[in-house]
Amino acid sequence: MDSARMSKTSADTLAEKKPYIPKVLVPVMGYRFVVTGNFKGDGKIDTLTEHYFSKLTGKETNKAYDSLEDYDTLVSLTVNKDPYSFVLCNDKTIDTLNITDNPQLLGLSWLHNEGDLDGDGGDELSYVIDWADWSSVNTCHIVSYKNGKWVELFSFMMHDWQLPQLPQMVSGFGMFGLDGVATIAHNDSLNKQIEDTLKAFPGLITKLKNGKIEIASYTNDFAGDSALVFNLKHPPKTDPDGRWSCGGH
Repeated sequence: MDSARMSKTSADTLAEKKPYIPKVLVPVMGYRFVVTGNFKGDGKIDTLTEHYFSKLTGKETNKAYDSLEDYDTLVSLTVNKDPYSFVLCNDKTIDTLNITDNPQLLGLSWLHNEGDLDGDGGDELSYVIDWADWSSVNTCHIVSYKNGKWVELFSFMMHDWQLPQLPQMVSGFGMFGLDGVATIAHNDSLNKQIEDTLKAFPGLITKLKNGKIEIASYTNDFAGDSALVFNLKHPPKTDPDGRWSCGGH
């Protein structure tokens, strides 16, 4: 289950957070993922770009604010501008990958070309939503472009801290989940190091053969994080909480 469903923040709480809001709020756009790949399976390399819009303006919006230290206030400000997240391709014949219009989000924390996992000639894509909440439990989604639309092949539970940090916004994790987000918009050298580490990260998914993958997952069936093997052609069924049976894969 995506962690945003575990906690809700109303825009009404914004007034309560007023004492924690700097008099001058300086927007920080935050990181946007850009990935390339052969997503249509036609041998051509296309480019996918993350977008993070506000429904209030219909335009690209910021993910953070400079000098805003209170994370609860960031969550309230985020929900108040009613954001939504999607991914566009430079090839206009490829449909939009709509991520979510749940306003309690800060865009994506992961977007990655996984290569051709199922052997159909086209590259698959994985993504994780950066929910504006306090939980570190999240979901990784695997999608593929088939017959003119994006289709989810599989999803699995994971921890946010399994992923590298993002440039400009560094998350801190405690014993019970996310402690907060620190903005480092003005440190170019540090942001370059963070981005290099992000781009070098291999991801949570390893292809074993066509249609068979190994994932680095967090499940309720095992203590801690686990490396599990799945068949994409016959993925396990999930319950309403996003849990699946781990037998017989």
